[in-house]
Amino acid sequence: MNIHSLFILKNTGICIYSKNITSDFDNIDPNLITPFFSALFSFSANVISKQTPEILEMGGFRIAFKVSGEFIYAILADSSASLLFINSRLVSIVDVFEEFLENNEVEDYQEIESAEFDSKIDSIITGEEELIDSQPLYRKIIDLIKRLTLENEILGATLFTINGKVIFTSLPHNILLSSLKELEIRHMVANEFKLTFVSLDNEQKIFTRKINIPWKLDPLLIVVLFDSSVPLGMAELNLDKFIKTIENIL
Repeated sequence: MNIHSLFILKNTGICIYSKNITSDFDNIDPNLITPFFSALFSFSANVISKQTPEILEMGGFRIAFKVSGEFIYAILADSSASLLFINSRLVSIVDVFEEFLENNEVEDYQEIESAEFDSKIDSIITGEEELIDSQPLYRKIIDLIKRLTLENEILGATLFTINGKVIFTSLPHNILLSSLKELEIRHMVANEFKLTFVSLDNEQKIFTRKINIPWKLDPLLIVVLFDSSVPLGMAELNLDKFIKTIENIL
């Protein structure tokens, strides 16, 4: 579920900034990728009379775009990467880049090279800044998840932010992906995320619940997997206790 690369282009198609977050595309020249973006934008505007597409999925990857002023921002990620998290990264990157432009002159054909700007991009892409602020809380929740798993109260759980950043997971990959996809769908239809329940073919039970921490501005989401031997009513009761414990963490 990696974010691999970031590109910032002028609306003329010139790439003025690129950064590989993983090593997967280190050997590919950005100038070989960004002309494809330009062709896509031109096709959208001139052939099908649409604005720049927000998301493009192809070959196991997804490319998310955001246009702001005369610049186009693009993130290349795995197709399984959370679209909500990617879009939230783009919003923050636009803000940081506009701040950079206020203090630096950038020529039309100049590629930006700035260690300070690189560092800010790294922090945004990884979500590190947000995680650092709440690390003590997250550590306590993760310890609680691990303890309940060792005690066989649950089979596993995933904790993630409301914008789709996975903080911790011990769930099977397919369950994690379906949970993130559900979050994306609910966000698109502006559906309130309170509690969902799914019973698997093997009768294991999956609950997804929003957690409101009194002193924390943004809520968290948690997905909990219960064994098939746990009755539905008991699973709901244990989930309520679990959530109340988290909400009372100081």
